[in-house]
Amino acid sequence: MINPVLASTAFNTTGLEALGHASAQLSAKWADSLPTADEPGLSLSLTAPWLAPIDGYLTWSRVGAPALTDHTGAPLSGAVAVLRFHPQGALRLRRLIADRYDGGAHRRPTPFYAALRGGTPPAETPAGRPGPPDTMRAGDDLGPGRLTFHDDRGLVIDPIAVACMFRDLLEAMPPLHRRDEGTTADVTDANRNGSLAQIAALGEPRVRLHLVDLFGNPWHDHSGRGGVRIGTGGRLSGGVHDWGGALAATGTGIRTGLLPDGELATAAIEVPALPTGTGAPVLDREFFRAAVVDLALHLHGNRTGTDVDGVPGVDAATAAEPAPPVGAGDLTVLTTGQHFLGAAGQIARAAGTRLAVSPRIEDDFPLPADAAERWPLAPLPLAAAEDLTGEHAARARAEASAAYIGATPDVVVSWPAGALPVEAFVRVFPRVDPGRAIVPLALLNFSKRGDGGSAIVPPGGECRIRVPDPYLVGTDPRPTAPGLVFDLLIVTRGPAGVRERLFGSIHLDPIGEGGTDPTPAAAPNAFNAIPDDHRGISPAPVLGLEPTAPPSDFDLVLDAFGAAAPRQSPRFATMARTETLVAGHDGTTPGEWTSLVGPGHLTEAFMSGDARRGSPGLPAGPEEHAPAVQATGPLGQHLARAALRRTHHLVARLIELDNGRWAAATGTAGNATGAVLQTVAPTVESPELKAALQLVDVDTLPDDWAGLMGAVGGLLPPPLNELTSLAPDAGDRWVAEFKREARAANQGRRDAQWAWRWAIAHARRLVYIETTLLSPTAAATEGHKVDLVALLGTRLSAAPDLRVVLVTPRRIPFGTGYESFAQRMHLERQAAVTTLQNAYPDRVVAYHPVGFPGRPENLRGTFAVVDDVWALLGGSTFSRRGLTFDGSCDLAFVGHDLKDGVSATVREARRTAMARVLGVGPREPGSTATPDPRWTQLNGPRSAFDLMRRTVAAGGEGEVQPRWDGLPTTELPALAKDIADPEGREFSSALTGLAGILAGLGTGRL
Repeated sequence: MINPVLASTAFNTTGLEALGHASAQLSAKWADSLPTADEPGLSLSLTAPWLAPIDGYLTWSRVGAPALTDHTGAPLSGAVAVLRFHPQGALRLRRLIADRYDGGAHRRPTPFYAALRGGTPPAETPAGRPGPPDTMRAGDDLGPGRLTFHDDRGLVIDPIAVACMFRDLLEAMPPLHRRDEGTTADVTDANRNGSLAQIAALGEPRVRLHLVDLFGNPWHDHSGRGGVRIGTGGRLSGGVHDWGGALAATGTGIRTGLLPDGELATAAIEVPALPTGTGAPVLDREFFRAAVVDLALHLHGNRTGTDVDGVPGVDAATAAEPAPPVGAGDLTVLTTGQHFLGAAGQIARAAGTRLAVSPRIEDDFPLPADAAERWPLAPLPLAAAEDLTGEHAARARAEASAAYIGATPDVVVSWPAGALPVEAFVRVFPRVDPGRAIVPLALLNFSKRGDGGSAIVPPGGECRIRVPDPYLVGTDPRPTAPGLVFDLLIVTRGPAGVRERLFGSIHLDPIGEGGTDPTPAAAPNAFNAIPDDHRGISPAPVLGLEPTAPPSDFDLVLDAFGAAAPRQSPRFATMARTETLVAGHDGTTPGEWTSLVGPGHLTEAFMSGDARRGSPGLPAGPEEHAPAVQATGPLGQHLARAALRRTHHLVARLIELDNGRWAAATGTAGNATGAVLQTVAPTVESPELKAALQLVDVDTLPDDWAGLMGAVGGLLPPPLNELTSLAPDAGDRWVAEFKREARAANQGRRDAQWAWRWAIAHARRLVYIETTLLSPTAAATEGHKVDLVALLGTRLSAAPDLRVVLVTPRRIPFGTGYESFAQRMHLERQAAVTTLQNAYPDRVVAYHPVGFPGRPENLRGTFAVVDDVWALLGGSTFSRRGLTFDGSCDLAFVGHDLKDGVSATVREARRTAMARVLGVGPREPGSTATPDPRWTQLNGPRSAFDLMRRTVAAGGEGEVQPRWDGLPTTELPALAKDIADPEGREFSSALTGLAGILAGLGTGRL
């Protein structure tokens, strides 16, 4: 066993070699002869053997190295040998470089790989995959060929700059020199063939700058859009440039940032200065990389009619509509329903105007105090918290009792004082059938534990928990004197910290009568203060929600409540409007908006927390995963505008827009930039406006309000004709909003589709998608239609290092009466996933998330990340109906904080989402527990994918459920795709059988 004496002896005897391959020791020679430099190609060539510059693992491949790219951005192809630096050695080297040259910041790319092309693979190298790795020590023979270096994202690095850094490090830190691998003269004498000194002296002294987009692809300059230049020079495209002045944006909408660590900003970037003084570094060649991002393209995609970066142009109607505005602000990703509803409550308490939009809004349940509230600090303890003891464990089983509450089917489960640990969270999960269905229950055994009830154990009194309808009788008669079987979860927060224990199969037989309801009386929450005319709802039965006032007939467009309060936006029959937005203004002039968007509902059912622990401290309910994004600044105002469109009919909306709080917010401050994306079918945004202007070309209408009303005022029906008598102060806002509404009514909007097409077309490493529905989004890509599933397949072929993770709920969460709709979506999901996995079995993984053990997690909307530099969160779904038919609002965003070459904000959101599924996380502050290694694996896109693939291959390991193929169609027939998964622009014309389906559903199910 190692001890301080042995460690000291080893270091005194062998120096850093005592660390083995992790030492980051370097060879002073890379070859025995002078290589040839290809400066544009960022490579060095030799016909004689190269020598390993550092310890690592050499892998030969006849099929290229897809994770590594050359100076053009193309993956390395053909025969290639890759020397992967020892991981700890590469990290140690990166830290040394940051400390010596950049004050500890990782401003310049550092090598993690060296690649050799043009050599001859060993005879035993397999034909279709890389061979096994060989361990190499610094100075070992690698063979001849063309040498390139690559960072941890696989992007190429100037080899002469690498040699300059290695030479300087060896001169400044002699212990880094691996003994017997070159001499001191090889560090200082440029006349010695193959020496570091000689290779570092190749070419002219210069600082070079590599321009890429955020995905790591070469930056492309496009005329008519913003770009970049160095100093007073011309606009630059991708590739490597001499950097002799400030890198500055030309035009608007461009941000730049140094990679791997930097900040996406609008300010010019100067060449980082090396330290000065005694012992200061000397680098004749320096190499930097900068990300350049056209924020509009990056966030909402190519909205022009022509090809941009290989992404085709859109149809003429889309090109003519206003693209979503791009705005900056301070952005916070809210990872749970508890955080989401806590933030929503804070916004609802704003001093000024407040808006709330959700399929359903409940204003009579207790909200978390704020977005940061979480167990064990909340709810605030009323007494000293206790740990679980052996006595508690025995009494938890022995002293439980249960009784019906009044004449209801609900049951109260009770324990006397002292039976359970004080201030512990206690949850009862009844063991029940999963529910009635039109197919055998055995085929729908999704959950073995019901929602149950929960409570915090009070000090000095009995603990009582209400369990709603544990026998699932609904309105039927309740069973007489039944037994109750439940699992009991106890989560403590005593001196030992947070601990949980599950007691299985507690039997109470029979239960009694005359139980007392422990539920406190309902009290208004912060949503109650938002006036009805500042609310928007859409209780669509397809989502399982009861409509507040069912339509009286079977009209295709349900628009009777378009101007009522709270506003129910018009929609097609069987359509969902999933938007959830909360916006609050601070009441000052012009003031600031704080807003959020997400797929969850503003109801108690979505207040989930740490589901793996039973959501301690929160009311019992389904595992509804409900993340959200909160934003301030211009981005917060853009979200507020989206909320205004759902809460106010067009006439009231335009009047409200006259207020100065809607003056366009400007500024680039904040930690992120985003674009608010709307999806909605034609007609339903304003059915009466579409009917009135169906023969009018909106593009030809005047740009002033008086002229606009003069052109169309006579066509407007009530109440829109009221607009003709109004004289706005903010006429420009009125005109823009009116025209936008007219276009959306005529052709709908599919902003998320276009954003998705751009992101997928540029993906290189990982596409991560959590979504409620998954289906091919078009029969074929043409005009306004894009099949994103087919595009994923195309991109997997073009980007051989790309991986895809697809996360969907096991059960399609449609309401009663929509089982055949859900069956169609199951079949569509199965077909999409099968197509991708059959083509790329090792690169696509799909699974269903689990909440508390034995209970599935329900997903709503979409949360998605591409390459940790692009994220989308909101109410749309990755399906044809979700991107062309159902109404939704999403936010596409990127954080400005660049870390390890990606957006740290986006990476952390993706990592946290994947960790939630696995039930892991970082070590709690102050904890001495061994950290879960899976949390570390989730940091990188490739290691995260590999972890999830291994988990699914092992049957899910209780953490996830492998893909479920759905019910047999013999048990549950599926509706036609055009009805269940419709194309938004074709819905009203394609459904010849719609009348019969609507009649079968009944007016209350539309």
